[in-house]
Amino acid sequence: METVSGCFAHILLFACPQCGIPLASACAGAERNLESADAHWFDPHCPCGWTGSVIGLQAVKHWVEEWRVPVKLRADGAGSCEGGAAR
Repeated sequence: METVSGCFAHILLFACPQCGIPLASACAGAERNLESADAHWFDPHCPCGWTGSVIGLQAVKHWVEEWRVPVKLRADGAGSCEGGAAR
């Protein structure tokens, strides 16, 4: 696991395709730009029972916050905007 400081939190808000309620997902990235998170796959779970994979480009809203808390990124990329799916 690599600990990273001074990164950015990408917060994405998706609409559940089954019931429409908002579903939030997030990932950490070294860049403020949106491209890495927009190309990232997320696996949100809805209280209505729906679960599935969505790509960041499908987000209804995407914003970025400076993240000063040290982040421990796993070798498989989980939690990172640069890795595969956020799980």
